[in-house]
Amino acid sequence: MMTAGLDLKTLLACLFFGNLFTVLLILAYRPSYPKEKTTPLFLTAKILQLAILQLLLLEGVHDCPFVLPSIILLSVAAGTAEILALLKKLEADSQRMKQRYYTLAAISALGLLLPYLLHPDVPRLIAASALTGAILLLYPAYLLSWKVRKTPLQEITGMLYGVAILSLLSKASGLFYLPPGGSIAAAWLQSFFYAGIYLLMFLGTAGFMLLSREQSYAELERVATYDELTGVLNRRAFVLRAQPLIAAAAKEMVPFSFMLLDVDHFKQVNDTYGHDTGDRVLQDFARRIERQLGSGDLFGRFGGEEFAVLLHRSDEEDGERIAERLRCSVLGATVEGMPLSYTVSIGLITILSGERVPLGTLYKLSDNALYKAKQRGRNCVVRSDSYKGKVPEAGSFAK
Repeated sequence: MMTAGLDLKTLLACLFFGNLFTVLLILAYRPSYPKEKTTPLFLTAKILQLAILQLLLLEGVHDCPFVLPSIILLSVAAGTAEILALLKKLEADSQRMKQRYYTLAAISALGLLLPYLLHPDVPRLIAASALTGAILLLYPAYLLSWKVRKTPLQEITGMLYGVAILSLLSKASGLFYLPPGGSIAAAWLQSFFYAGIYLLMFLGTAGFMLLSREQSYAELERVATYDELTGVLNRRAFVLRAQPLIAAAAKEMVPFSFMLLDVDHFKQVNDTYGHDTGDRVLQDFARRIERQLGSGDLFGRFGGEEFAVLLHRSDEEDGERIAERLRCSVLGATVEGMPLSYTVSIGLITILSGERVPLGTLYKLSDNALYKAKQRGRNCVVRSDSYKGKVPEAGSFAK
């Protein structure tokens, strides 16, 4: 059986090589993600932790009176950098919050260093350092466990940070009471403290990497779901979400309405004012329409200046009323103070029969109604004739 000292050194060596591998991995992949802003902070924290572990592993260096204060100061710096990287990953790194952490780190460093230089007391210095670490961790643990909690992974990470905080506080109790050396209480507190330190090392690497990967997947899902320019659903996402709603409406025998919206004379806007202004018109249009819709309605961009709306549980009267409201919502609209206004034409169809009508058929019928609205002078709503069987579709609908 290995001695406690050998066990500790073995674990420290494992942590050292684990952190070294993490640093080398980050440096290898960093050129692929030059704009990733959390990496420099996280890399700084890992390098500082490598320095700390190196000092702890060196034989005979502990006799130097300045080694322990150096380890403590490096720990404060590494912990602050790692927490700021985590806050940036959670999009909670406001300028005020960063300033607070810089101030807290400076006060903590002075509060730990000055008492030790005046009256060296190693056990109480370690206890005070543990209290500092617990205080620094409180805010990210709160964000992950209660305030953010967007995903199970974030919640679990927050709970583990809570366990680490408790282990640090158990060591911080040494500021007020030091159990007799060799006692069971002292052994349990020491084991719990080491477990918390190792947990923090694990969270700082594995937890951060998992959160980064989760964030990347969320970004990929956002790009695949929403239109980059307007922020509303793209065509593919609209189709995928509309199909089960249409099926449910048919099963429950409830009405629904589908409409196509087209910004009038949009090509003229692009030709006269430029494509940048045309993009701003589409963004303004999407915001105005979205504000008029309910939480159960679908709104998406099908391409160019064409948008679609699915009104769940909307009969003919509701469909016409909402379509007219959408038309009026853009009347007199100006774009960033420019003397530019625009209108919209709308093709509308309502299904009352409870029949499961293909989305491509709804598109074809509402597109015909939209064409009639254009022929009537634009800036109007035209309802399609009642559904009377399947309309032939050309090609694939969900492009």
